[in-house]
Amino acid sequence: MKRKLLSLQMVCVLLSVNLIPVIGHADELTQSESSTIEEGTMETTESSSSTEETTTTESSTSETETGTTESSTTSTESSEEAQPPASSEEEVPVAPQPTAPVETAPEEQPVQQIVDHAPTEAQLDENIKVVKNEPTETFIRRIGEKARAVGQKNDLYASVMIAQAILETGSGNSDLSQQPYHNLFGIKGEYKGEKVVFSTQEDDGSGNWYTIEAAFKKYPGYKESFEDYAKLMKKGIESNKTIYSGTWKSNAVSYREATKSLTGVYATDTSYDQKLNAFIEEYDLTEYDKEKPSTSTSGIIVSDSHPDSDFKDYAGETYSGSEAYALGNCTQYVYNRIVQLDGSVETTMGNGMDWGTTGKANGYEVSSKPKAGTAVSFQPTVAGADGTYGHVAFVEHVYEDSSILISEMNVAGLGIVSFRVIDKDTANTLAYVTPK
Repeated sequence: MKRKLLSLQMVCVLLSVNLIPVIGHADELTQSESSTIEEGTMETTESSSSTEETTTTESSTSETETGTTESSTTSTESSEEAQPPASSEEEVPVAPQPTAPVETAPEEQPVQQIVDHAPTEAQLDENIKVVKNEPTETFIRRIGEKARAVGQKNDLYASVMIAQAILETGSGNSDLSQQPYHNLFGIKGEYKGEKVVFSTQEDDGSGNWYTIEAAFKKYPGYKESFEDYAKLMKKGIESNKTIYSGTWKSNAVSYREATKSLTGVYATDTSYDQKLNAFIEEYDLTEYDKEKPSTSTSGIIVSDSHPDSDFKDYAGETYSGSEAYALGNCTQYVYNRIVQLDGSVETTMGNGMDWGTTGKANGYEVSSKPKAGTAVSFQPTVAGADGTYGHVAFVEHVYEDSSILISEMNVAGLGIVSFRVIDKDTANTLAYVTPK
């Protein structure tokens, strides 16, 4: 009897266990997502982030095919299926998203807000916010003047191009946008025979993700990336030559009209224009739509190229021997700039203020007469030079009035190249070291 009673008890226990409702993986995911929405917390790395899929992938020509994709992850890491984007009715704090190939990149910090009702169309721009940060500002300084030059030449809004580059590359942090690829817009195909193949995620248009191997254009520098993008905007794709004509200044009276024309054409994201507008407004990118750059009160122009320079643009190369100098500082920059232009200079020149003295000791021609192509040494505090270490820069051009155009690093920030014009009186007090 005891055995039978025990068996009956066991049966009851098993039945009671089976009566407990089992929550499947899909149900867990749904519950997790709904609770997140109720709390008003949106992570920029979740699938609620924007998914920009360039529509030119429909073209049969790979030369103008773009392939912008986004990472789509959820809080449930065990799922192997990519999840569809969250409802567009939810407010999405915007962060720059890396272009294909998908990778982890530093993001804009989102503004977390709670929405207890669906926003109207008029409220959408207000609901998409970005927060200004130094990494994105640094990225803008690196590419801004290139975008201005290309925009002026091709009847395009530089502000729109810069905003797209921020959004598509995660402020220049995606692998595809960095050396040696320099692809700022996720454009597929080949550039003068150069390409790189990455695994990338694609959206089939219904929120379903799949992975493919794709060839992306490899550019020698950001300048070429901007120029190739402008070519796409002006000449379109093989099946539609005017597909991007809505971005032209002659057709769009404002940058807002240009970003609107890209939405649903360059990218399938219905909020694409609002996100671009948010970056343009937060970072005052319309400054780059002006014909000429504005200078700071100290005359600094943040750029790594200048129309008055007698030499080819600096492309950010780092050469053997430059490690002898402090990373991102004036001395390392001048060393790299000289070597880039086929010159030679010692790796033991010292601090910026020492280059004149060290140059003489090592047999270099050192003079107080300005000369293009030389390293120019500043003593401490002269023309804003550091009070302890002085400064060194590269002479890009000598004007008729004997003032000089210099390029330099770490005046506008560590690792940032900028230009200044030094008046003739100050220029005549400096030491010019001619490379060997």
